[in-house]
Order: sequence, then structure tokens, then C-alpha cells
Amino acid sequence: MAKLNKLASPSKVRAEAKTDLLLETAAQFFLEKGFEGASVGEIARAAHASKETFYSRYATKEELFRAVMLRRTEKMSDVVSTVLLPHDPPEKALNTLGGLILERMTSDEFVTMDRALGMEARRFPELAKIFYENGPARLQALLAKYLDTQVEAGRLRQLDSLLAARRFIALLMAEMLKVKLGIAPKPTKKERERYVQSAVDFFLRGYNA
Repeated sequence: MAKLNKLASPSKVRAEAKTDLLLETAAQFFLEKGFEGASVGEIARAAHASKETFYSRYATKEELFRAVMLRRTEKMSDVVSTVLLPHDPPEKALNTLGGLILERMTSDEFVTMDRALGMEARRFPELAKIFYENGPARLQALLAKYLDTQVEAGRLRQLDSLLAARRFIALLMAEMLKVKLGIAPKPTKKERERYVQSAVDFFLRGYNA
């Protein structure tokens, strides 16, 4: 549940709690049934909300999907912000970030959502755009900002920080292709750590000052 303002009125607290429940319920429906298969009416009933309440918050199912994605990515962004600390050297920060990314990418929720988007992106291209802008693009921006601080500190050479961020994430994703396609099991924690260290070593060989 989102953090509630202790000074908020009881009615606002109740409204925020209802929104939390609605978004969590919608997320489960999207994961289980896909975007097209998820019914607004079923989501509203499962969240103990009327259709009027639903449409007062989200005019369309696309808006609801965007809100679900924002809620999920905000949580990830909050965590990422705590590990990409300017005073931490790149090897430490990138290893920690890489571990978080691989753990997230191999989670059942992410794999299910990724496959659902892959199947429905052609019919609903807006969904892929929403996912990218609120997920990968936000992560790339946070990492690029950190890389800029490391260039300023003299730890990394001059670089295109956004391009470098994309390259680091691509190194991690390359290791997960077989898992994504369902032809390899999810890696163990030790395997993920090895993949991450390899990606960090390769990345820093190109960008260390």
C-alpha cells in the first residue's frame, strides 16, 4: 500500500486505500488474463468498487493499465535510487543494480507481464509504449544520471550516459534471453551473481577512466 499522509483526512485515507486495492486487483487480472481478457467489471467487483468509482478514477482501461505500470515501476525506481549512490564506485553500484534487475526480470510476475505484452502489443501498441516509458526508460534515465556523477568524479571516462546505460542493461538482458523464451530455467542466485559480475567487468573495461 502507498504511504499515506498522517495529516490526511479520513476520507482521503479511505480514497487512497481504495485506489491501492483497485490497482493491486487490476494488476492480478492483467497478469492472469492479459489486457484484452481483463474485464473492467470483474476488476471493479473483485476490488469491491462500483463501475462509477472505477470510471471516476480511470476513464479507460488503458489509463488503468498505465496507473498499474506506474505503481510497479515507482517501487522499482525507489529501490534503484537507494543503490545508485554518487559516492559508491561503479563496480559496487552496478553489481547491486544488476542483481536487482536480474532478480526482477526473472520473477514470475515480470515474465508473465512480458509475455502478455508481447502477445498483445501488435493489437494494442499503446500498451508497449506505456510499459517502455514507465519501465525501461525510467531505469535507463536513473542509471544515466548516476553515470554522469561518476564521470564528474573522474571514475569513468567521458561518455554518452544514456547510451552507456542502455548498453549495460542490454548486457544483462542478453543473459536472460533463453529464460525469456522459456527454453532455460531461471538462474540461481549464484548464477545471477556471476552473470552480473561478467556484465560489470565488460562494461567497465570500456568505460573506466
